[in-house]
Amino acid sequence: MKKLILTLIIALTAPFAFAGDILIEGFEYGNQDLVCPVGWTSDDGAWLSGYLEKDHHRLPHSGNWYAFSNADDSWMYMQLYLISGLQYRFNVWAIADGSCQLEIWAGSSPATADMHTLLLSTTIDGDAYQKVSNYVETIPSNCNYIAIRALTNGNATCLTIDDIEVDMVEQYQFEAEPITGDSAMYPGTQGSFRYRVHNIGFDALDISMHPSNEFFTGFTCSANGTTGMTFHTEPDEVLEVTITATLRPEVEPGTVCWLDVNMTIPCNCNTAMVTFWVTPMELEQASENAAPEISVYPNPAADYVVVEAEDLLEVVLSDTKGRTLGSTAAKGPKTYINLSNLKSGVYLISAKTRSTSSFVKSILKM
Repeated sequence: MKKLILTLIIALTAPFAFAGDILIEGFEYGNQDLVCPVGWTSDDGAWLSGYLEKDHHRLPHSGNWYAFSNADDSWMYMQLYLISGLQYRFNVWAIADGSCQLEIWAGSSPATADMHTLLLSTTIDGDAYQKVSNYVETIPSNCNYIAIRALTNGNATCLTIDDIEVDMVEQYQFEAEPITGDSAMYPGTQGSFRYRVHNIGFDALDISMHPSNEFFTGFTCSANGTTGMTFHTEPDEVLEVTITATLRPEVEPGTVCWLDVNMTIPCNCNTAMVTFWVTPMELEQASENAAPEISVYPNPAADYVVVEAEDLLEVVLSDTKGRTLGSTAAKGPKTYINLSNLKSGVYLISAKTRSTSSFVKSILKM
């Protein structure tokens, strides 16, 4: 019995290796109170570090160290080589006790006169931390340092930065990861194929699914509770996708079968494909009678499945290698099969009625 082979192919118009690489992340490590944050320099001690307990009302997710300044016009510098031709995202979490201008610059040296490229500019004004982001598509040459500037406009305002992140990221980009386990199906039966799609770009995306129909038909697609073939994602959002499809009844057992799901976004600058390999198995079913009307639901399932049919006699649960895991004698048209003790994966339900010796359906245990 073949095991399911999961293949992920990513094709991008820019080097994928740089996606999501964090260059700077926060002020968490090695700082001391009233000392310039580690890795940074500032003129005349204009920027200092401090510490707060976790119970203050802030947005950032980790660490308690922060940087602050109350000078009228203060600069803080860090050596960071930004490469021309790559794309960068800047995230800052900041708070001020009055109106204050926050800027991020890039330049050739740690000096105000050499900061030549403005990367982010915003007004901080409020009693809660604000997350400020900017995507920079074109970085000029000779950007060896970045700087954080606070302009308080003479208002004796204190600007505090809890976290700053700089990473390399595409404007339109996503990743896909198969998560379905072993798969073996009977021709003519329905199966489920599951994977995650993660928007790791800077902008929101509409991601469209395009499953291939060489070996499968009858497609349905759902993600995060929504059914369709195109799904909207915000930056850093994850879609849990389920494709349900029927293996064509004419497929011969033993044939090498696969289901390709191509994903595209409108700009045509980013595509991905997941491939699920499936083993068709021999279907044991009486030929003198037509297939009975048998329902197996829900599929995918978490704790149990219901097998429903007229004249139902017995239901057998087995794994994809044909090993029997349990059997239940039917006491009516509905029989409940407990799945709570099983690991996630694909299993087989065999239903016997008075008119057929075996009807087999694959199910996905979540």
